[in-house]
Amino acid sequence: MIPERSEAARSAKSVFFQEINDIDIYIEDTDIGYIKLFTIICSRVFENDYEVRKVFPLGNRDAVIRRHRTHVANGRPSVYIIDHDLYMLAGDTVESGEGLFKLPFYCIENVLCDSEAIIEFLDHEEVVRKKDEISDRFNYEAWESLNIDLLFELFVEYALSFKLNPSCPTVSFKVSDVLSSNTGDVCHVKVRDRINEVKESTIAKVGESTYEDFKKEVEMMFTQSGFDKIDVISGKDYLFPLLKLRAKQAVDTKVSNINFKQRLARMCDISKLEKMRNCLIE
Repeated sequence: MIPERSEAARSAKSVFFQEINDIDIYIEDTDIGYIKLFTIICSRVFENDYEVRKVFPLGNRDAVIRRHRTHVANGRPSVYIIDHDLYMLAGDTVESGEGLFKLPFYCIENVLCDSEAIIEFLDHEEVVRKKDEISDRFNYEAWESLNIDLLFELFVEYALSFKLNPSCPTVSFKVSDVLSSNTGDVCHVKVRDRINEVKESTIAKVGESTYEDFKKEVEMMFTQSGFDKIDVISGKDYLFPLLKLRAKQAVDTKVSNINFKQRLARMCDISKLEKMRNCLIE
């Protein structure tokens, strides 16, 4: 009963902010700094239409979905935002629609992994080097070519495990355990070992035939989805930590994770979030 009361209390908070908000926006994340992070991003999405000064975290994906399903129209525009998570590859029965917006990538951090925004931030931090020098040192294209294909393979395995062998840890496995250096690159041997470890665990659970059949289904779903490989990799647990490491090698910065995220939120490309405007309950 306590979690239910806590969830209800969190969702009821929007009533007390109606005078400063033109719109009620509900999110999953309760971590420190995420209310401000989402407020920055959502205020950009709804700029010139609605005043967004606060969003309301409900705790997790299921809580947001439950609150959306029990939403009572009150004449105020509202939207409930959920992560896509491993469902991007494993398949999902929940779709975006009236009042519910499923992020078109793994999680909100994916939109922050914008190379131009990161370089802009680093340019503000650097007192000597010019922006083009910073860009060369950061070298996003080299990072992408060294890491994304392999991480995509890993997240395919995570999705298969998520569906077929859910007791096996997936994204909880720290990216720091597969690093090759402090430049934000993963070690191909370590990642390949991790892929094989997850694969073997899944096959041991369900058998090779079931594994191979579902893998073909996952690969076909991805091909037809229109997503990019980078979209289905966790921004929070993998992409952002790697890019933060790389950024610190390009420019000497002591910025904290949440401050870095909030500053990127003001500059990153939000075009993939524009469809959120079509999901409002009005």
